[in-house]
Amino acid sequence: MPVLSKFFRSYLSIIDQYVLREFSLNLLSIVSVFWLIFMATRLTRYLSQVAIGSISGKELYALVAYSSLGALSLLLPISAFFAVMLTLGQMRSDNELTIIATCGISSGQIIKDVGIFSGVIALIIAMLSLLIVPNILHKRYKLEKQLELTTDIASLVVENFRSSSDNNWTIYSANLGEDNKGMEDVFIKINDERLISIFKAAQGHFEIDIDTGNKYLILKDGFHYKGQAGTLNFHIAKYASHSILIKTNERKKKYEKYKILTTIELWQRGNDEDLAELQWRISLAIMTIILCLIAIGLADLNSRKGRYDGFFQAILIYIIYSNLLGITRSWVAEGIVIPWFGAIWVHVLMASILLIAISRHKF
Repeated sequence: MPVLSKFFRSYLSIIDQYVLREFSLNLLSIVSVFWLIFMATRLTRYLSQVAIGSISGKELYALVAYSSLGALSLLLPISAFFAVMLTLGQMRSDNELTIIATCGISSGQIIKDVGIFSGVIALIIAMLSLLIVPNILHKRYKLEKQLELTTDIASLVVENFRSSSDNNWTIYSANLGEDNKGMEDVFIKINDERLISIFKAAQGHFEIDIDTGNKYLILKDGFHYKGQAGTLNFHIAKYASHSILIKTNERKKKYEKYKILTTIELWQRGNDEDLAELQWRISLAIMTIILCLIAIGLADLNSRKGRYDGFFQAILIYIIYSNLLGITRSWVAEGIVIPWFGAIWVHVLMASILLIAISRHKF
């Protein structure tokens, strides 16, 4: 902290320090509100699972923490945008900008302060989206899948048959493991009118493939009986380990598996879906700088309007910007737009709006 304080005193004027402090305080207030709203919605979602005993209190806190930290890279761009809007609107309403101008300080210094502020926030967002958030989302994803497996085991009734929701298989277990994460003396029948397929094993447990989200039943030390119904043509095989696909993750979001990949993995693999995710992460930082500079034009420094004027336009611009980035992300992933072009056209379009917004005023 002393080093930062010395830096600010040495290279920034009193006006710069004041403006940047106001930006930071408003950013902290806005991002806190958004963050609390996000946490409340996530907490409501997970509390329903706590009520039925699917997750414990410790796991609840971990899921909420992972989700809230993972959301920071998405909340910071719009929070920084609104922070600049609110600060400049308040300074204009309180005639502080007029006083600054009469002291011979041009509006160009305000633009410089916005550039410094948005640049620092963009660096933070880049670190979050490229390095920290993927790791956090990966931990949340693994925890959610572990809880899903625990729920599957807990739903089994010992010494009773249980059928799948689509009636594709029927499973029986004589006992559950000591840690309630496995089964003993497992029997499973794959339901098929033409073919009999029965597995018997000493032990069994569920696993989920992190890449695909598919659920498997892993059997240990058992036999597989397979043959045509109504005939004596049966095949019996002994196995030490065997996996059975229990459920295909059809509801998995298209981009979910790419969110949990590290930036290095995305770059090394380099297919369209990976590059789409990589461009999205980089775009969050670029968007922050462009939005904060657009806020200068929307704040209308030379106007005597209220401090909250321009927020409707700001919300509209943010919605258009983020949706265009989302559409471009889908186009790149599907091969409609070539990866190197990617989201560049969206940033160029919004930069053009930035130039128009600033050119409306004389600084």
